Amino acid sequence: MDLTLLALFVVTFASVLILPGPNAAFSVAQALKYGFSKSFYVPLGFMSATGIHAITVFSGLGVIVQEYAFILVVLKWVGVAYLLYLAFKAFTSQPSEVDRSPLVASKFNMYQSAVLVSLTNPKAFFASVLIYPLFVTSEDSFLFQAIVLTVFAMAISFTVYSMYGLLSSVFKDKLEGCRLANKIVGGLYVSAAGVLSAK
Repeated sequence: MDLTLLALFVVTFASVLILPGPNAAFSVAQALKYGFSKSFYVPLGFMSATGIHAITVFSGLGVIVQEYAFILVVLKWVGVAYLLYLAFKAFTSQPSEVDRSPLVASKFNMYQSAVLVSLTNPKAFFASVLIYPLFVTSEDSFLFQAIVLTVFAMAISFTVYSMYGLLSSVFKDKLEGCRLANKIVGGLYVSAAGVLSAK
């Protein structure tokens, strides 16, 4: 695979992910609530969702999903409802409840939530549909290119959302035990739901 083309893909894909959206808001909220080490499974979830998007596009299922747009609409509103549910829990919990939350102990729950948020984000799917084909050429094996682009996309996704979490976790100690922390986390969930519903 052409290294110049691959480098261009890395820059393009990273630029898309760095833009604030539902995934970024969710990463920030989880890091503020639990700290970076405990919310480490969030970027893993987003990385997995990126892989699922890539496989969907490269396998041709992306075309089918585009044909039946209502599927994306349903997924989007499931995601909005889930984020609003998380916002409600954040707004109504006491400061001390953050540390006792079962989500802290459940790595799978945190991972699963990140996958759900990402898969119900139509922007992520359409970005995949539009970006991947631009970097596939007829000169190399399609399967090889699909694997390389998918692996790089997953690595970029993990890196970007890990950085969001790492930078946000700096403020966790300052907000520890503070009711404002729950308000900020709830506000981030509402913001993510708002961005998702506007897509």
